[in-house]
Amino acid sequence: MLAGIGTVLLIRAYLGMTGYPRLGVGGLHVAHVLWGGLLMGAAIGAATILYGRPARFAAAVVGGVGFGLFLDEVGKFLTQNNDYFYRPAASIIYLVFALLLLLGRRLRNRTAPTRSQRRADALDMALGGIVFGVTAHQRADAIRSIGVPENELDRAVLHLLEALPPGEETAGRPWRRVADWARTTRDRLARRRWPIRAAAGWIIAQPVLFLVIGAIVDGGRRRETGPAIVAVLVAVVMTALGIAGSIRLRRDRAAALRWFGIALSIDLIVGQVFKFTLSQFGAVPALAADLLLLSIVNAAQAAALPTASSTSDQAR
Repeated sequence: MLAGIGTVLLIRAYLGMTGYPRLGVGGLHVAHVLWGGLLMGAAIGAATILYGRPARFAAAVVGGVGFGLFLDEVGKFLTQNNDYFYRPAASIIYLVFALLLLLGRRLRNRTAPTRSQRRADALDMALGGIVFGVTAHQRADAIRSIGVPENELDRAVLHLLEALPPGEETAGRPWRRVADWARTTRDRLARRRWPIRAAAGWIIAQPVLFLVIGAIVDGGRRRETGPAIVAVLVAVVMTALGIAGSIRLRRDRAAALRWFGIALSIDLIVGQVFKFTLSQFGAVPALAADLLLLSIVNAAQAAALPTASSTSDQAR
C-alpha cells in the first residue's frame, strides 16, 4: 500500500511539474498503466519463484509500484473519451487504497493466530533461512511464536530454527529504526497536552479552512453539487464533534479523545472521498494531518487504558 500510494503521488507531482509529457513516437503513446502491468507481473513471478520473506517483501514493493501506476490511470478506464483528468478519479484512487487498508487490517486482526498457524509462520521463516540464513532477531521471533513445545513437531521446528545459519543483521534494520523512532515519538506526543489541543483545533478549524480556501481557489469554476453538499455536511459534523470534545477535554479526557477519534475517522472514511473530488490531489496535506493526529489520539487512548484499570484496581 505504501509503495502504491507513494507511486501515485510521485507520478502526479512529476507530471504536474513537467507539463504532462507523452511518452512515445509518432502516433503511439506508451501509457504508464502498461509499465504497471509489467511490474505487477514481475512481482507475481518473484513471489512464486523465489524463496523466503525478502522475496515477498521485494514483490510487495514492486507490485505496489505497479498497482499505483495502474490505478493512477483509472480515469481513462471509466470515461468514453479516456479522460485522465476525470475529477472523481482522485476520490476513486483514495477510496480503493482506504478500503484495501481497512480490509487488510480486518483480516489480520480478525482472530488470534492458532498454534498451528504460529508453527507454520515459524517454518516459513525457516524456509528462507535455509537459503539466506536468519538474523538473531528473526530467530528469536520465530522461537517466541512456537512458545513452550507441546509435541515432537514443535521440538523439531525449534531444532531446525536453532540449526539455521546466521544471516546478516543489516537487512531491515533501517526500517525498524525508522518505525521505532516514529512509534516512540508518537507515544511521547500522545502523553503531552498540546498535541491533543492541536488535534481539537484542527478538527474545528480544518472544515472551515477547506470550505473557505475551496471557495477562493475554485471561485469561478463549476463545482460538483453532490460532493460539495456532502463535504459541507461532514464539515458541520466534524466541527460539532470537535467543539463537544474540547468542552469535555478538561473534566473527561477519555470522552474527549473518543469524540476526536470519531471526528477524524468520519473525515477519513467519508469526508476525504469527496474532498478529493473537489480539490483533487490538493487534499493530500489535509489527509496526512488527519492520519497523524488520529494516530496520536489513538495512542493517547491506549495509554489511558492501563491508568484507568490500575486506578479501579486500587479503588477496589
